[in-house]
Order: sequence, then C-alpha cells, then structure tokens
Amino acid sequence: MTDISGKIANFIKTEIMHDSEAELAHDRLLLDEGIVDSLGLQQLVTFVEEEFDIMVDDEYLLPEYFECVQALTDLVKNLKG
Repeated sequence: MTDISGKIANFIKTEIMHDSEAELAHDRLLLDEGIVDSLGLQQLVTFVEEEFDIMVDDEYLLPEYFECVQALTDLVKNLKG
C-alpha cells in the first residue's frame, strides 16, 4: 500500500464510512457499491486537493477516476506529476 492510497483509504473509512476498522480493498467499487455518494465525492475531492496539494479540474470529475482507491491514487499521482 502506497502512502497515497493509505491516506485515501483511511479518509474513506473514517470520514465517509465512519468505521476506521472497516476492510477496504483498493479495488472495491466505491460508487457502484454505494460507499461513496455525491456528498462523499465532494468530500473526497476536497480531501485530495488539500492533502496532496493538487487541483482536480472538472475534466477529472468523472466516475472512472473515483471508482476505487486505486483509481483515485493513480489520479493523484498523475496530477502531482
């Protein structure tokens, strides 16, 4: 688990799922399984922008970038350069 994916997974578990002990595989489908809803998506965007000092432009606000922890980790890595 990379530092980025660990931080993202921890945020989802504690702030969105409200269960820091929950299991969250990095390929678990966050949107399809209803783990992240529209409010959670806004929280995730705000978190990654602040935590990783990046800007998530509108072109990246697509489901494929937020479908799982791994997809979001890849997005952060790409935006950080």
